Amino acid sequence: MAEGRETETVAERPVELAYRPTVGELASALRARARNTGAGRFQRRALVWTLAVSGVGALLSAAGSGRHDTPWRLYVGLVVLAAFTTAVPWLQARRFHRLAERQGDIRGTVDDTGVRLTTAHSSASHDWHLYSRYVETPELFVLLSADKSAVGFAVLPKRAVAAPEEVDRLRAVLDRRLVRADAAEASGSPRSRGRAVGRGAGSVGLLLLGLLLFFFAFAAVQHPTHPDRFPGIQNNTAPMSAVMLGLGTLAVAGAWRLVRRMTAMRIVTAVLAVLVLLAGGAVLYRVGPMLHCWGSDRIVREPAGAYVCYDF
Repeated sequence: MAEGRETETVAERPVELAYRPTVGELASALRARARNTGAGRFQRRALVWTLAVSGVGALLSAAGSGRHDTPWRLYVGLVVLAAFTTAVPWLQARRFHRLAERQGDIRGTVDDTGVRLTTAHSSASHDWHLYSRYVETPELFVLLSADKSAVGFAVLPKRAVAAPEEVDRLRAVLDRRLVRADAAEASGSPRSRGRAVGRGAGSVGLLLLGLLLFFFAFAAVQHPTHPDRFPGIQNNTAPMSAVMLGLGTLAVAGAWRLVRRMTAMRIVTAVLAVLVLLAGGAVLYRVGPMLHCWGSDRIVREPAGAYVCYDF
C-alpha cells in the first residue's frame, strides 16, 4: 500500500521546466500554429497562390514573343517575394525573442491545474481553460488558445525538462487536459470527412487543369508543326508550350499530393494521373525537337522534319 501511494504521489508531481526561448524554437512554434489554425492555413495558401501566379506570369513573359524585353525587375520582385514569404516566421520569432530576452531565464511547472511560469521580472499562471488544444513537434509542445486564430499560445520546449522520461509525463498531462490538434482531424469526424471531400474535388480539378494545360501546349505549336497548312516562317511558340507542359505536370503532382493519404482516391488519382501524363508525353514528343530554338523569335520546319531557328 505504501508503495502504491508513493507511485501515485510521484505521478501527480508537477513537471518542472527551466529554459530560455530561442529564435528557432519560436519560429518553429509559429509555423506549427499556422499549420493547425484556419487563419494560418488561409494565409499560407494565399502566399502560395501569390507566388504561383507571379511565377506563371514571369514564365509566360519569358516565353512570349517579347521575352527579350522582359523587365528584370519582374524576376527580382519574384525572388524577393519568395524570400520574404519564407522569412516571415523567422522575422516574427525575432520580435518575440527580443521581448523574451528581457525576461531572462524561465522556470515553471505544469500539472493538472495549469501552467505556471516565472522569470526574474514577472510571473504568470494559466488555467487549462485558456487553451483548447496542443501541437507536438520534435522539439516542442505548443499550446493553442481556443479561438480559431489561436492568438494566444505557449511554447514548452522538450529540452526544458530535466530527464527524457519527464517529456512523457508532460505529454500525459497535456493529453489529459487538452486535445491534440491532429486528433481534431481524426478519421471519421465531420471535419475530416469535409476535408476529404474537398481534397478529392481539388484533386480532380487539378487533373482537369493539367489536361487543359497539356491541350493548350499542344495547340500552341500547331502552326510550326504543320508547314503544309501554315507555310512560311512561324512565331516560335515552343517556349510557351514548354512552360504550359511544366505547369500541367505541377498540377498533376499537386493532385497526387492532395490525396496521397487517402487510399481510395489515391488509386483513382494515380490511374487518371497516368492518363493525363501520357497526353503530356505526347505533347512533349512534339515540342521537344523545337526546344533548341528557345531563344529565337521565329521557327520553320524543313521538309526533313528538323526545325531551323531565325532571329529578326
